[in-house]
Amino acid sequence: MLKNARILAVLGLVLGLAAIPGVTASPLAHAQDALAQDSPSALEAETGAAGPAVQAFKQALDEWQGEINATEQEIANPSTTGEELRAIPDRLEDLREDIAKKRTGLKPKLSDSRERLGKLGPPPKEGAPRESDEIAAQRRRLENEVADLDGKLKQADVLFVRAGQLIDQANAARRGRFTESLFRPVPNFYSSVLPAAFATVPQQVTRILKAAEDWVALAWSKGAVVVILLLFVPLAAARLTSRFIGRLTSRGAIPETEQDPSMQARGVAAITGSLWTCLPVWAALAAFYLIASSAGLAVPGMDGFLAQALLAIAWAVLLACLVRETLVPRASSWRLVPATDAVARRVAYLLWALIAVWLLDRLFVLKDLIVFTPYQVSILRSAMLAGLCGLLLIGILWTVHGGPMMRKAALSGWRGWLFSIVAGLTGVILLAMLLGYVSLAHFIGSHIVSTAGVLWIMYLMHLAAESISSASVISGQTIDDSVEEDEDMGAPSLLTMRIIGSLLLDIAILAVGITILLLLWRFDWVEVKGWIQAAFFGFEFGPLRISLQTVLVALGVFVLGLALTRFVQRWLTGRVFAGRRTDSGVHESVRIGIGYLGFVLAALAGISVLGFDFSNIAIVAGALSVGIGFGLQSIFNNFVSGLILLAERPIKIGDYIKVGDQEGTVKKISVRSTEIETIHRQSVIIPNATLITDPVSNWMHLDKSCRVDLAVGVDYGTDMELLRSTLLGVAKAHRGVLKHPPAVVHFAGFGDSSLDFELRVFLRDVRQRITTSSELRFAILEALRNAGITIPFPQRDVHVVGGPPVDEA
Repeated sequence: MLKNARILAVLGLVLGLAAIPGVTASPLAHAQDALAQDSPSALEAETGAAGPAVQAFKQALDEWQGEINATEQEIANPSTTGEELRAIPDRLEDLREDIAKKRTGLKPKLSDSRERLGKLGPPPKEGAPRESDEIAAQRRRLENEVADLDGKLKQADVLFVRAGQLIDQANAARRGRFTESLFRPVPNFYSSVLPAAFATVPQQVTRILKAAEDWVALAWSKGAVVVILLLFVPLAAARLTSRFIGRLTSRGAIPETEQDPSMQARGVAAITGSLWTCLPVWAALAAFYLIASSAGLAVPGMDGFLAQALLAIAWAVLLACLVRETLVPRASSWRLVPATDAVARRVAYLLWALIAVWLLDRLFVLKDLIVFTPYQVSILRSAMLAGLCGLLLIGILWTVHGGPMMRKAALSGWRGWLFSIVAGLTGVILLAMLLGYVSLAHFIGSHIVSTAGVLWIMYLMHLAAESISSASVISGQTIDDSVEEDEDMGAPSLLTMRIIGSLLLDIAILAVGITILLLLWRFDWVEVKGWIQAAFFGFEFGPLRISLQTVLVALGVFVLGLALTRFVQRWLTGRVFAGRRTDSGVHESVRIGIGYLGFVLAALAGISVLGFDFSNIAIVAGALSVGIGFGLQSIFNNFVSGLILLAERPIKIGDYIKVGDQEGTVKKISVRSTEIETIHRQSVIIPNATLITDPVSNWMHLDKSCRVDLAVGVDYGTDMELLRSTLLGVAKAHRGVLKHPPAVVHFAGFGDSSLDFELRVFLRDVRQRITTSSELRFAILEALRNAGITIPFPQRDVHVVGGPPVDEA
């Protein structure tokens, strides 16, 4: 009976536990439920969600591969023209951007798949319990998904690199064909090409006039209002801009009556004067284009011609204004080149003619957008431009070199090099023309004007940037003057900031100028942009990536650290130490220590931003320690000595010390040396090791007091007590003499003509001992005279023995 009762109790307990939710479920059952949530249905849902994106990426891979294959065949095809090759880098650069964008969008999916695969843990090893079929199936699916995504991303990486290689190949092929065309002579240039070209000129002129007539007719068809706007709105825009500039320049104009302005002031004047003259013309050109575009006159073909033609006119106007401001300004003292008025005016006329020839050639090239130009006419145009450029350059060189009124300094330094380069290019143009290399002569002649203009603008901008660090252009006040006027306002720091600003402006001018010159000399923008990106975003150098961006960020972190250190130093000086009675030398030592610590931390932060491994720095430091044992021993010794001086403080800022035969006030304790200032305001730099190893007399180590001995000689008949009381009275009356220890009159000895005494006094401040000693001597002299005490002077009786007899007559 008892046994049956026990059985019934156990069954009741089991049934009760079964009735409680979650108690009968084992941990294995929970894991299986979680797996069930993440396996068949959940996994299928995730795969279905990611499927379209993966399929779209795979389709994009096929399209990219097809475009790259087609582009590769296009580059290898000899019949591909130069313009088609020029369009390839732009197309491939768009493809690379598309690859990078879609590759970035697919990377998170790969990371998610790898994370889910990692949650499953490593597969069981051989001999370990086998995992369930559901987990094994999920592992296989995730591994296949990761492999598929990783493979597609790697294919995209390969296509990205291949597109970049094809860009380089297209640029190389284009440059090769362009170079080949330059050095290919025109066959039968003088015998057949030129006569055929002259015969075709009337027909070409007729086509140009017909195109102009059609465009004017199109303008009339839009209404008379459009024509009136085209004629008068540009003039009104030019007039309004001119009046605005006149008011602006009348307020802050540079005084051109100055007799001998600096080169920086002349450069700024040339830039501003050219801009003020060009702005009304540019405003008129912009108004003309906007009206023509708004009225529907920029029809296909004419739109490109109008835009590029107006840009060419604007560039030519700027060059002409620069020539005027450089050679024939309103005041001859502002001329930028050392030439007489007559020579400068003659050269200016020749340069204006050269600019006009360049502009005409550019307009004739652009008219190919609206009128077909036969091959013979193009050759004739190129030959005429090259010939005129050569003749004008000869005239300029002859005027500069052979002009009797030209100064000798005109061809010295960089001007001589420039003269030689222009003479060489002129010779190449004429020789190429004689030999029939028309393309080469035209290329040099057409680019020499734009290149010279860009280089001259860069030089003027350099002068303007240099004026920031050298002088104030308007007032003519130099930085040195401002330093002398107010040293408390941090003028040396202002000078440093201006020099850094000038340097950064020069770097920017150089970078922009080189970019423009590369584009002028037919380099492709995609290629130039790649160089700029490589320079800014960096390139791989072993395990380290060096980039201008990282360098600038590191410099910014370093400068920010230094600025924070300076702020802490000023806060300590102005708030913490201000008004406290502690020694000023302690304040200075703390300030210098914080400065060194902040510099080291800022340098380490900047180095870490650059990506340097500190373990490598430790290796370099170890190698440097070997060098310290040889060539850098003295420098390291001075450095350690400087740290000892700051820690032990045997001398402090403001102490009056004597080292060897030099004595003065300590002004600065740096890492390598210490600066003292003598009584003559002469700065003496003493290595820190000397202050540690050699004896140093510090008058202010414990306090500022010192003893001064003043020697006094009196007559032998002087009353001693009167003398003592007189000298002690003088000492007590002076405010710079301490009462304790008291002054003492010491009997030094018996002299040849006087009784020698010393007045020994203790002064409050050793730095005032020379002034106080002088004042005491004045007071002693006056007191002795008032007391009737005589200060004798040495007397000598000279006896001449054995001399010649003296004639009394």
